[in-house]
Amino acid sequence: MHAVSAFGSALKTTTAERSYPTLRGHPPAVELGDELDIPDGLTVPDTGIQIGVPEKLERIFVVSPLVYYLGAKIVPSTEPRLTTDEGYTHALVGPEGFEKTVERILEQIFFLDTVVRTEGTTPLPLQKREEVEPLFNHSIQKIYEQPLVKQIRNYLRIPFSELESAIPNWRFETHIGSNPEVTEFLPFIANDLASVKINEAEKHPSTTSEEAQTISDFTRSGRTRNTGPVRNAEPEPTQYDNSRSPLIQQIWNSSNGGDIASTAPLEAFENSIGRTPHDDPIDIEVVCNDNTMSEESEFVNETYGDRDELPFDVTVHHNISTSEFKDVLITKSDFLHYIGHIDTDGFQCENGRLSGSEIKESNIKAFFLNGCQSHTQGLRLIEAGSVGGIVTLGNVVNSGAVEVGNAIAKLLNQGFPLYGALDIAQNETLVGQQYYMVGDGKTTIAQSDLEAPNVCSVEWHKGEYLVNMKMYNSIQAEKGSISTPHLGPIDSYYVVPGETGQMHIEEPQLEEFFNQGQFPVIVDGSVYWSNDVTISSLW
Repeated sequence: MHAVSAFGSALKTTTAERSYPTLRGHPPAVELGDELDIPDGLTVPDTGIQIGVPEKLERIFVVSPLVYYLGAKIVPSTEPRLTTDEGYTHALVGPEGFEKTVERILEQIFFLDTVVRTEGTTPLPLQKREEVEPLFNHSIQKIYEQPLVKQIRNYLRIPFSELESAIPNWRFETHIGSNPEVTEFLPFIANDLASVKINEAEKHPSTTSEEAQTISDFTRSGRTRNTGPVRNAEPEPTQYDNSRSPLIQQIWNSSNGGDIASTAPLEAFENSIGRTPHDDPIDIEVVCNDNTMSEESEFVNETYGDRDELPFDVTVHHNISTSEFKDVLITKSDFLHYIGHIDTDGFQCENGRLSGSEIKESNIKAFFLNGCQSHTQGLRLIEAGSVGGIVTLGNVVNSGAVEVGNAIAKLLNQGFPLYGALDIAQNETLVGQQYYMVGDGKTTIAQSDLEAPNVCSVEWHKGEYLVNMKMYNSIQAEKGSISTPHLGPIDSYYVVPGETGQMHIEEPQLEEFFNQGQFPVIVDGSVYWSNDVTISSLW
């Protein structure tokens, strides 16, 4: 409780502007030891807010992001509750339980901060302000000027049901166990302002029985990237249980209505510490260890670095040995795109298999292991030094893997994080449903040309174009940033991550928007690129 109470020392302000990511410092690291030792230099703000919970690890874990964001002190209490030094009390347990109540309170406070801060140093027109302003019992200007304890009281007097439709879909969950080792994950979980779910760490990405059968039939119908006999493409839970480190799981809502999931050991977050953008070209290593898959290697070689304003240095390796592969991994680079055969025994190389257990060091920041059953090997790369990657749990048909590989390359090149690239790529082909992540799914290898990387969904309905823009987190647009789509008559700003909601757009405005740059466009479930299509070619 004392350790989590120190997280607020990282806040650079206790005003509503702390909803901007630049004004939230990263909570201090936590290391398990025999006694409490908090450095004297960590100064916790005196916000007058306490979070009371029973003295159980799982209760502390759940409230840690809320404690951090409020600069609060966490104290023992028989009933979970938020209290202030002015005598205000708000229960942290509701009809939907403790975890959901805490999630909603954090979302409500954070969202209303993004509205109230428009009265501060950045008075930009926020699209959601007009929608929620009538719900306040004071003017937004007056609430902005109040101390935090009064703001919280005014925020929480509004029923969540009246705000729910206005709050962006921030569904980002972290599923963890209740063992003490999870404590060391807490600074990273709090920094993400994630919703925390307990005892969900062993839940694995899954498909419905209908999806699983369709994937299985599709897998049997074509040549896979597995050198052994074709097996069912469903995930194998045992592959989650052989990590050398404690694991948590990150979960996002996918644009297809399912889940985007990443399994992450602690090393994924520790390995990101000290990694800062550099002035040199972005280094990409492409390894193709099967000549029959050279089509993908040729495409990605042309794709990475096709942006003139962002220099890339792409190196392509063909049919390398185990020792040469180790040399590639040791070389400091931003991304590895592996094309070839993988199974639980390791990567296929020219002279045999390279098992992940033999890899002691990886200076590759992120990776895409486009082969069958690459989840275990991906975890090994994270434990050896990488931050995040896209992997598979079963066999993948080669033709589908090429489609997914090409899509992932283009999306990462445009500044999408791993989870965003995978989310959009799953629209490309059914095989996309067989890809998952390891490590930190927010990992990004390039900056976006836009304020935030986004995907444009377009529908033709009764003679009108309906457009929805979905904006993803990125290295320059973390949670709480703002973005505007620069589309037609729209002059409002939106909080990232989030969506604009469907807007009626005239054809000339949409055509002009497509000409502004390169970004993915989804029409009827298919992915196109704005610089490759015209409106007339889509309908």
